[in-house]
Amino acid sequence: MSSTGPAARNRTAAPAGNGSDGAHSSIVLGPRDRLVGQLYIEGDLRVAGTVEGGLEVTGSVEIDDGGRVTGPVTARDRLVVGRSGSLMGDVHVARLVVQDGATFSGKVSMGKQVEAPPKAVEQVHEAEPAIKPIEAVKAPEAAKPAAAIKPPPASRPGQSTRPPETKGKRR
Repeated sequence: MSSTGPAARNRTAAPAGNGSDGAHSSIVLGPRDRLVGQLYIEGDLRVAGTVEGGLEVTGSVEIDDGGRVTGPVTARDRLVVGRSGSLMGDVHVARLVVQDGATFSGKVSMGKQVEAPPKAVEQVHEAEPAIKPIEAVKAPEAAKPAAAIKPPPASRPGQSTRPPETKGKRR
């Protein structure tokens, strides 16, 4: 079977316990296939070609020998990086298998439950922008220094302590 046309997208029945009501898809990107961008799949994905971008899969992802993925990968079930497969990106999976000889670089978050389920296409477009505009901030005006208060002159012996306006006047 050729992996370059619609025949590469095989639909197979899956047990009803997988949350997909029995309709489980399996998609293959063949050795000459190349995907640039984001891909969301309800089912499984096998990559023998090249993916440049993010993958979000409700099933498993298998990066076959010769397959290359550059970008983040989220899989609800498991991720397998084959012997000569290559993955450069952060992964969020329930289970991870990296075979001897595979290339992997990125951060791994894994466990029984994938905390962030894959987003549907509609949700991705409705998401808020990552960078919000900054409102103009008005700089505070520089405070003027308070007038210095001069202490009264120190009195010396024989010097009058009367204010200057009363000097020379007798009481």
